[in-house]
Amino acid sequence: MRALVQAIDEETGRPLTDDEICHELVLFLLAGHDTTSTTLTYALWSLGHDRDLQERVRAEVAALGERVLTPDDVAELGLTVRVLHEALRLCPPAAGTLRAPTRDIVVDGHRVEAGTMALVSFYAMHRDPALWADPLRFDPDRFLPERSKGRSRWQYLPFGGGPRSCIGDHFAMLEATLALATIIRAAEIESLDFGFPLETPFTVVAAAPIRARVLGAASGAALRGVSRSALAVGA
Repeated sequence: MRALVQAIDEETGRPLTDDEICHELVLFLLAGHDTTSTTLTYALWSLGHDRDLQERVRAEVAALGERVLTPDDVAELGLTVRVLHEALRLCPPAAGTLRAPTRDIVVDGHRVEAGTMALVSFYAMHRDPALWADPLRFDPDRFLPERSKGRSRWQYLPFGGGPRSCIGDHFAMLEATLALATIIRAAEIESLDFGFPLETPFTVVAAAPIRARVLGAASGAALRGVSRSALAVGA
């Protein structure tokens, strides 16, 4: 908020108007709600099918102690971040983006004229076996530095790419990392459904309730949690 209020156009010296600031805040609050919820839901659903991986994440978070997590802790949550990256790869909240080339280009042997509306499908790209080994397997360690070496920056685009990529990407990763770490530290997730149906009314969301059994780490009491868009909220 402070950054928006203090922002000055370098060419005109003009600050943002109150209406422009409100529009930016609406975009951050609304556009970032279902997207982050879907990412957390998919990550928790995946961890709920892999007990060993879930324990690895829990151990990573437990090493930070019982205090409230802060943005400074993200640097110590490498595996948690990789889990989110893998969730974003297999279930990108933005399934794709439209672009209109400013000049004629050739794509895979096909001429695309300037001004043509072209769809770039992140969902298809992220699951392409020509780009990813064993693409349907949930494997966060594929984002380890040694395994990412040589990977094109354009084959993983959960937030888009270029000058018009998502303005909220850093904020989204920050809140998702802290949320996932906090949830896994407090509860054990057991996924009850094999599949994760998807639909795209605007962004990608769960097409049906994603059922899970949640075991509270403190009480040990089992409860059933269901959620359409965010298992974290349902839990």
